[in-house]
Amino acid sequence: MADGIAYLSATDANGPTTPSSSNDELSAEKLDDFSSPSWRKRSRHFLVLSSAGKPIYSRFGNEAQLSTLMSAVQAIISTFADMSDPVKSMTMGQHTIVFYTNGPLYLLAVSDRGDPAELLRNELQLLHSQIVSILTSAQLTKIFEQRSNFDLRQLLGGTEGLIDHMVDKLDTDLSFALGSLDTLWIRYKLRERIGKALLAARPPKGLLYAMLVADMKLVTLLRPRKHSLHPSDLHLLFNMATSRTFLTGEHWMPMCFPKFNDQGFLHVYLSYISPYVALILVSADRDGFPALTQCRERIYEDLSSDDALQRLDDAASQRALRPSELGVTGLLQLYYRSKTLVQHFGTRFDDSVDEDQRRRIINTYKRLRLYISGGGLNPLRIIYHKCESDTVLAWQSSSFELYATVAPTMEVKGMIRLVNSVLEWIKNEEDHLFVVNAPSY
Repeated sequence: MADGIAYLSATDANGPTTPSSSNDELSAEKLDDFSSPSWRKRSRHFLVLSSAGKPIYSRFGNEAQLSTLMSAVQAIISTFADMSDPVKSMTMGQHTIVFYTNGPLYLLAVSDRGDPAELLRNELQLLHSQIVSILTSAQLTKIFEQRSNFDLRQLLGGTEGLIDHMVDKLDTDLSFALGSLDTLWIRYKLRERIGKALLAARPPKGLLYAMLVADMKLVTLLRPRKHSLHPSDLHLLFNMATSRTFLTGEHWMPMCFPKFNDQGFLHVYLSYISPYVALILVSADRDGFPALTQCRERIYEDLSSDDALQRLDDAASQRALRPSELGVTGLLQLYYRSKTLVQHFGTRFDDSVDEDQRRRIINTYKRLRLYISGGGLNPLRIIYHKCESDTVLAWQSSSFELYATVAPTMEVKGMIRLVNSVLEWIKNEEDHLFVVNAPSY
């Protein structure tokens, strides 16, 4: 296995481990080829291939069995490139097809759900970043300069579960589209207590960032005073932390943070200190594992000295607030993004909303966000979108973005009153909702 993607588990006597798929259903999904009915009925597809047409990744189907399709995609992209008119997107019937090229990698997204091309292109860029986080841009360039027909699956083997999880999250979670960090609702005093524990652990030489994460939600973050990680880099890090591979033991692995530096690796220590809470330490010292293990023990002992760790784990086990906990009735789901903090929180969906409706609502949020954040002289501030099963409101101001869903029977005035009540609740709860004063050193 290449040095760039060895995932070392300190508790694994057999040596390096790699994240794997988290359920048996994935293996069945990977057996299809593009001519099978089960593959064709999928609403969205994401494909990655090399500039030579070699298959690299497909969310559904077996890459080897999709080689004919991959070759066709490579031919289309190359033909337009030869005409000095790179192909960006096309529409075929109900399908929107979007192309994205970056160095030696070609990426393709296909959707029959009316997804705007800009949205799909943004998601392809995130998919590319996920691959770079495993290998670095420098390594990708070097590999294909030496062998243009290299099969990159040799180096990505074992990481498909990570990539699949991120692609699935694009469809069910607004965090990636918002470009901000999801935060865990806990009492301010508890968050402050946890931050002091991170700082008191005496960060060892080379440590850049220390954080606690619960279900891809940030609890708190310790960072250098003059440096911060980009939200998209943290999304990739949090996505990795959710892999079942890392739920037990201590883990030490290289990881590239594309927005920070796409040419090289930092080194990540990851260990769950409770069933729901992961401690993540990011270091520039490739030999820093022993020191970070000791740092972890100091943090664990500090938080275990009172009920802080138990209170944190209890809060993390709830995962997200219910709509009714915001003090209103009739709300089906809500996301609120603070532009100042570059953080957001989202409620659960009401129990009356089924899985298909949840995906459609998230897709509606993403499309509406394109309209209100698209720039121009007169960007839209409020969009009211009503359909048969629900009503969605998207609202942006100079300080926040808000996306809310209610039942279709609620009138406009009622929805505005509901949202104003929620904004008042958020104002009162801000210190508990967000990481307002993260510790630094």
